[in-house]
Amino acid sequence: MSNDVEYLTRTLGDTSGRIQLIGRQAIAAVSTHLVAQARREVLIQDPVLDATIYAQEPFVQAIKRLALERPSYCVRVLISDPRTALQRGHRLIELARRLTSRIAIQRVADDEPDQLEAMLIVDATGYMRRRLVERLEAVADYDDSVLARRWRLEFEQRWERSVADVELRQFVI
Repeated sequence: MSNDVEYLTRTLGDTSGRIQLIGRQAIAAVSTHLVAQARREVLIQDPVLDATIYAQEPFVQAIKRLALERPSYCVRVLISDPRTALQRGHRLIELARRLTSRIAIQRVADDEPDQLEAMLIVDATGYMRRRLVERLEAVADYDDSVLARRWRLEFEQRWERSVADVELRQFVI
């Protein structure tokens, strides 16, 4: 298990070593800390886009900062069923609706097998991974480009088969 001091001292692309995370608070804190250090790209795969992790204000602000600094799609999100997130007014979805050329959210293809894991990949270097999304356990590493690149490639393959969801793209008036 990790403590706050351990992950707050880590640097993306510089501090290697797997961290065990237990609890939503630890998972959300590490996810935010990783994204806050992103310079090029953030990839998120989460079947339900867990709002307790990805809709918290610090996380959304870190995504917004990256999106405003980078041209084109630097943040891509794959979600299996967007209905729950949409019904709750997910902050990340609302941000994506405002920054349509910077943040893309798509629904995994219907023929794609159900994903039980959630993944956050930052700059193809660091990651946070929950193998079973319903469990509050995860692993993270700030500097494991071998695994991060492998999972990025898997993400890219799912992305190519994914579809735009009309509800996700609706503009806020």
